[in-house]
Amino acid sequence: MNKIYQEPINKAELLVEGVKKCADSLAKKGIVVNVDALSNACRTLEDAGAAQDAAEAKLKEAREIAHRCLDELKVIFNSTKAPIKQNYSPEAWVSFGILDKK
Repeated sequence: MNKIYQEPINKAELLVEGVKKCADSLAKKGIVVNVDALSNACRTLEDAGAAQDAAEAKLKEAREIAHRCLDELKVIFNSTKAPIKQNYSPEAWVSFGILDKK
């Protein structure tokens, strides 16, 4: 999980533990802490972080596939264009869809 998320989660979990240990002391001072809300917020952030990690992994895979496809297209494109450029004048290249100047 991303450190941006993990650090606040760790801090909040420590606070939850501390509040639970000192619940009597807090009650004597009239301090009310919603430990469940804090714990639920931690779980929600953990779930969201896990979902983000999964989406980023999927995106990385898709990006790698797209780059491989792009490399393949470039090879095929260049091998298709080369014999036309070698056998025709630059003025004729346009009729083949080749917009190169040289």
